[in-house]
Amino acid sequence: MDKAEFRQLCQSHGLKMVSDVRAVGDERGYLITLQWAGKKNISLNLPTGDGDAKQHAKELKARLKETFGKNATVNWSDQTKILTVFLSDKNIPDVYCQGIRVTLDAVKNLGVARPDKCCVCGGSGCDAAIPRGGVYAPVHRACLEKAVSGAQDKADSNARHGSYLLGTVGAFLGALVGVLPSALTILLAERIYVILFMLIPLCSYMGYRLCRGRMNYFALVVAVIFSVLGVYLLNFGVTLYSLADAFKLGLGDAIALFPYMLIDPDVWTEVSKSEDFIKCLLFVAAGIFLAWGMISRTAKSDVKDAKGVLDSAIPLVPSQPEGLSYDPADPLSAGPAPEDGSENDPAE
Repeated sequence: MDKAEFRQLCQSHGLKMVSDVRAVGDERGYLITLQWAGKKNISLNLPTGDGDAKQHAKELKARLKETFGKNATVNWSDQTKILTVFLSDKNIPDVYCQGIRVTLDAVKNLGVARPDKCCVCGGSGCDAAIPRGGVYAPVHRACLEKAVSGAQDKADSNARHGSYLLGTVGAFLGALVGVLPSALTILLAERIYVILFMLIPLCSYMGYRLCRGRMNYFALVVAVIFSVLGVYLLNFGVTLYSLADAFKLGLGDAIALFPYMLIDPDVWTEVSKSEDFIKCLLFVAAGIFLAWGMISRTAKSDVKDAKGVLDSAIPLVPSQPEGLSYDPADPLSAGPAPEDGSENDPAE
């Protein structure tokens, strides 16, 4: 089975293609995610929530081995609570009807229930599903809409009341906090750890945000500027410490010397040429690169992400009690299935 055949198979059974190799939908009362796993394999992924599916995984594996032989394998993830079944269409004539549906019937017989806990509020009665951890998880669409509305309101409030001045002060203070761990390791352990320099732009950005700075790309510029300034201050501090140690200066004399270092152009020039400064600056650049996804976020980014999650949601067909038939296109169709095969008449 190639990708085109996989897509045709999923669409013919009412599943929604969310990518070239992944489809999602309702089947046998379960929210399933199918993924094309090569020319001869399809993976069936089931979210199981907080149930006891782990203890049933071995039993399901034994049942499927008895039914399909080596054409099916079962995996269970303790962390994600996802049950994954790999089915090979090599010796299964109709991999959907004789493979996937048979597997779901076996899962149902083992007592594994479809989770109905909203991944936002934790409530039941979900009417939508969103991608989460490789599968689609149930959610209330109202919760997603509320998240979008909240992000938009927060962005509008920040645009009206955000302060560049307070944000700049916060970014400076945050940079000082980010410099402190690096300064301690250099002075006490005489080591430079690149991971600590990633804290400088992050702390500067968080300081800007916590002080209610206006969240646009100005936050990014300020965070980068104060990250570089933090490297200078770090090297000034190390230089001052070395001078105080060499000339046996007291703490008061060393602190009094610091402002003169800041206003002396020659000191800035010498620090800029030092090998330690260049190394620290390179590490900060690496930190900015690693933390780019965080420090480049704006208020519009939060709104865009919230809308992206809402746009990715798919409608979720409510699970029906045993003995009820349900047609998503006709809500009135829910009712006891007629024994004689005749259609239900809502008017009767």
